[in-house]
Amino acid sequence: MVRHIVFWKFGDNFSDIENKEHADKIKEILESLKQIIPGIVSLKVITNPLPTGSGDADVILDSLFESEEALNTYQSHPEHVKAGTFIRTVMKDRKCIDYYED
Repeated sequence: MVRHIVFWKFGDNFSDIENKEHADKIKEILESLKQIIPGIVSLKVITNPLPTGSGDADVILDSLFESEEALNTYQSHPEHVKAGTFIRTVMKDRKCIDYYED
């Protein structure tokens, strides 16, 4: 299986209320892809990191795929591409790691 983790920071020039709305929409959109795209084992969006300032991300995607091919299918799927288009308008500083899980 392949683990796919993505971290984002909130975009500039948005209020706290707008950032919360954006995070909730990202969660809704991405988590709905589990029912649409084959090969997703699990997919969770974390929007409530501890407020202590100890982390470097505001929103996290933690997902698991059956295989590297399933991850590639997810990344090129039109619904994921559509989600990415929205995410890029409200988030910044994307970091990602993909790895084989034992």
